Amino acid sequence: MTCEPINSEHWRLTFAEPEAFFIINILARLGRHYREDVAQLPPALRAYWQGTLTTGKTPASDDLKESQEVLSEARAELRSERLDLAENWVREFEIAENRAPWSVEVSTAERDEFVAMLNDRRLLIALEVGITDADMEADPRQISDEARHAAILEIDVLGHFILVTLGPQIHRP
Repeated sequence: MTCEPINSEHWRLTFAEPEAFFIINILARLGRHYREDVAQLPPALRAYWQGTLTTGKTPASDDLKESQEVLSEARAELRSERLDLAENWVREFEIAENRAPWSVEVSTAERDEFVAMLNDRRLLIALEVGITDADMEADPRQISDEARHAAILEIDVLGHFILVTLGPQIHRP
Protein backbone atom coordinates (compact mmCIF):
# COMPACT_ATOMS: atom_id res chain seq x y z
CA MET A 1 0.00 0.00 0.00
CA THR A 2 1.10 3.52 -0.69
CA CYS A 3 -0.32 6.91 0.20
CA GLU A 4 0.79 9.82 -1.95
CA PRO A 5 -0.28 13.44 -1.81
CA ILE A 6 -1.95 14.69 -4.99
CA ASN A 7 -2.14 18.23 -3.66
CA SER A 8 -2.54 19.84 -0.23
CA GLU A 9 -6.05 18.43 0.27
CA HIS A 10 -6.13 15.20 -1.79
CA TRP A 11 -4.41 11.85 -1.56
CA ARG A 12 -4.03 8.74 -3.70
CA LEU A 13 -4.14 5.44 -1.84
CA THR A 14 -2.86 2.53 -3.91
CA PHE A 15 -3.23 -1.10 -2.93
CA ALA A 16 -1.70 -4.22 -4.42
CA GLU A 17 -4.46 -6.66 -5.36
CA PRO A 18 -4.21 -8.81 -2.18
CA GLU A 19 -4.16 -5.65 -0.04
CA ALA A 20 -7.19 -4.29 -1.89
CA PHE A 21 -9.18 -7.47 -1.28
CA PHE A 22 -8.17 -7.41 2.40
CA ILE A 23 -9.19 -3.75 2.81
CA ILE A 24 -12.48 -4.24 0.95
CA ASN A 25 -13.26 -7.23 3.16
CA ILE A 26 -12.56 -5.09 6.24
CA LEU A 27 -14.72 -2.25 4.91
CA ALA A 28 -17.57 -4.64 4.12
CA ARG A 29 -17.38 -6.07 7.65
CA LEU A 30 -17.33 -2.56 9.10
CA GLY A 31 -20.30 -1.63 6.94
CA ARG A 32 -22.29 -4.55 8.37
CA HIS A 33 -21.21 -3.54 11.87
CA TYR A 34 -22.12 0.13 11.38
CA ARG A 35 -25.61 -0.93 10.21
CA GLU A 36 -26.24 -3.03 13.33
CA ASP A 37 -28.48 -1.71 16.07
CA VAL A 38 -26.15 -0.70 18.91
CA ALA A 39 -28.65 -2.06 21.45
CA GLN A 40 -28.19 -5.55 19.93
CA LEU A 41 -24.39 -5.55 20.21
CA PRO A 42 -22.49 -7.52 22.86
CA PRO A 43 -21.98 -5.51 26.09
CA ALA A 44 -18.38 -4.44 25.43
CA LEU A 45 -19.18 -3.17 21.92
CA ARG A 46 -22.38 -1.52 23.09
CA ALA A 47 -20.46 0.28 25.86
CA TYR A 48 -17.91 1.53 23.33
CA TRP A 49 -20.51 2.96 20.93
CA GLN A 50 -22.75 4.33 23.69
CA GLY A 51 -19.89 6.31 25.15
CA THR A 52 -19.59 4.52 28.48
CA LEU A 53 -16.77 6.38 30.18
CA THR A 54 -16.40 4.39 33.40
CA THR A 55 -16.89 0.85 34.60
CA GLY A 56 -16.79 1.68 38.29
CA LYS A 57 -19.51 1.00 40.78
CA THR A 58 -19.91 4.64 41.82
CA PRO A 59 -22.94 6.46 40.42
CA ALA A 60 -22.14 8.77 37.53
CA SER A 61 -22.37 12.50 38.11
CA ASP A 62 -24.69 14.66 36.01
CA ASP A 63 -21.65 16.01 34.13
CA LEU A 64 -20.44 12.50 33.39
CA LYS A 65 -23.89 11.42 32.21
CA GLU A 66 -24.07 14.47 29.94
CA SER A 67 -20.61 13.71 28.54
CA GLN A 68 -21.64 10.13 27.84
CA GLU A 69 -24.76 11.32 26.00
CA VAL A 70 -22.72 13.72 23.87
CA LEU A 71 -20.16 11.01 23.10
CA SER A 72 -22.91 8.51 22.26
CA GLU A 73 -24.58 10.95 19.86
CA ALA A 74 -21.25 11.79 18.21
CA ARG A 75 -20.42 8.11 17.76
CA ALA A 76 -23.86 7.41 16.27
CA GLU A 77 -23.26 10.16 13.72
CA LEU A 78 -19.79 8.77 12.97
CA ARG A 79 -21.24 5.30 12.40
CA SER A 80 -23.59 6.72 9.77
CA GLU A 81 -20.86 8.72 8.02
CA ARG A 82 -18.44 5.82 8.10
CA LEU A 83 -21.08 3.46 6.74
CA ASP A 84 -21.49 5.75 3.73
CA LEU A 85 -17.73 5.88 3.14
CA ALA A 86 -17.35 2.09 3.49
CA GLU A 87 -20.20 1.45 1.06
CA ASN A 88 -18.78 3.95 -1.45
CA TRP A 89 -15.35 2.32 -1.40
CA VAL A 90 -16.79 -1.17 -1.77
CA ARG A 91 -18.91 0.04 -4.70
CA GLU A 92 -15.89 1.73 -6.33
CA PHE A 93 -13.88 -1.45 -5.94
CA GLU A 94 -16.64 -3.58 -7.44
CA ILE A 95 -16.86 -1.44 -10.59
CA ALA A 96 -13.10 -0.89 -10.96
CA GLU A 97 -11.75 -2.30 -14.18
CA ASN A 98 -8.21 -2.42 -12.83
CA ARG A 99 -7.62 -3.88 -9.38
CA ALA A 100 -3.94 -4.67 -9.71
CA PRO A 101 -3.10 -2.19 -8.33
CA TRP A 102 -6.30 -0.55 -7.11
CA SER A 103 -6.19 3.19 -6.41
CA VAL A 104 -8.62 5.52 -4.77
CA GLU A 105 -8.35 9.30 -4.60
CA VAL A 106 -9.62 10.85 -1.39
CA SER A 107 -9.77 14.17 0.38
CA THR A 108 -7.76 14.67 3.55
CA ALA A 109 -11.00 14.33 5.54
CA GLU A 110 -11.84 11.01 3.83
CA ARG A 111 -8.31 9.74 4.39
CA ASP A 112 -8.60 10.62 8.08
CA GLU A 113 -11.96 8.82 8.29
CA PHE A 114 -10.40 5.78 6.60
CA VAL A 115 -7.72 5.73 9.30
CA ALA A 116 -10.41 6.08 11.99
CA MET A 117 -12.37 3.22 10.43
CA LEU A 118 -9.32 0.97 10.45
CA ASN A 119 -8.83 1.88 14.08
CA ASP A 120 -12.53 1.12 14.74
CA ARG A 121 -11.93 -2.36 13.37
CA ARG A 122 -8.84 -2.79 15.56
CA LEU A 123 -10.77 -1.75 18.67
CA LEU A 124 -13.80 -3.87 17.78
CA ILE A 125 -11.67 -6.98 17.28
CA ALA A 126 -9.88 -6.39 20.57
CA LEU A 127 -13.20 -5.97 22.40
CA GLU A 128 -14.85 -8.97 20.70
CA VAL A 129 -11.98 -11.35 21.38
CA GLY A 130 -10.79 -9.81 24.64
CA ILE A 131 -7.33 -8.82 23.40
CA THR A 132 -5.28 -6.92 25.99
CA ASP A 133 -2.18 -4.77 25.74
CA ALA A 134 -0.22 -7.72 27.12
CA ASP A 135 -1.53 -9.91 24.29
CA MET A 136 -0.35 -7.34 21.76
CA GLU A 137 3.14 -7.38 23.27
CA ALA A 138 3.36 -11.18 23.34
CA ASP A 139 5.11 -13.23 20.70
CA PRO A 140 2.30 -14.21 18.28
CA ARG A 141 3.87 -17.65 17.88
CA GLN A 142 3.20 -18.27 21.57
CA ILE A 143 -0.56 -17.71 21.26
CA SER A 144 -2.18 -21.09 20.74
CA ASP A 145 -5.82 -19.97 20.50
CA GLU A 146 -6.46 -19.51 16.77
CA ALA A 147 -9.10 -16.78 17.15
CA ARG A 148 -6.84 -14.70 19.41
CA HIS A 149 -3.86 -15.28 17.12
CA ALA A 150 -5.83 -14.22 14.02
CA ALA A 151 -7.22 -11.17 15.84
CA ILE A 152 -3.76 -10.03 16.89
CA LEU A 153 -2.40 -10.46 13.37
CA GLU A 154 -5.33 -8.49 11.90
CA ILE A 155 -4.82 -5.72 14.47
CA ASP A 156 -1.11 -5.59 13.54
CA VAL A 157 -1.77 -5.49 9.78
CA LEU A 158 -4.38 -2.74 10.19
CA GLY A 159 -1.89 -0.81 12.31
CA HIS A 160 0.59 -1.06 9.44
CA PHE A 161 -2.00 0.31 7.00
CA ILE A 162 -2.67 3.20 9.40
CA LEU A 163 1.04 4.04 9.59
CA VAL A 164 1.44 3.90 5.81
CA THR A 165 -1.61 6.11 5.35
CA LEU A 166 -0.41 8.72 7.82
CA GLY A 167 3.27 8.43 6.91
CA PRO A 168 3.37 11.09 4.21
CA GLN A 169 1.72 13.56 6.57
CA ILE A 170 3.95 12.70 9.50
CA HIS A 171 7.20 12.75 7.51
CA ARG A 172 6.75 15.86 5.41
CA PRO A 173 9.99 17.80 4.83
